[in-house]
Amino acid sequence: MLIWTVSFLTLALLAGALGFSGYTSTAPKVTAKTAAGMARMLFLVFLFAALVTLVLGFVRGW
Repeated sequence: MLIWTVSFLTLALLAGALGFSGYTSTAPKVTAKTAAGMARMLFLVFLFAALVTLVLGFVRGW
């Protein structure tokens, strides 16, 4: 369970860094606004997943 928590937290931090830092996409048909919006959404999803796995790990006793 701890490995899942760390994995989701790492993905959340990466998506947050890309979404909130103003990183621009190099893909030809993806605008920077769309890429930043997707990264922000993924940040929230992975942060939620990290919190859920952390709570479940404490409840189950790792």
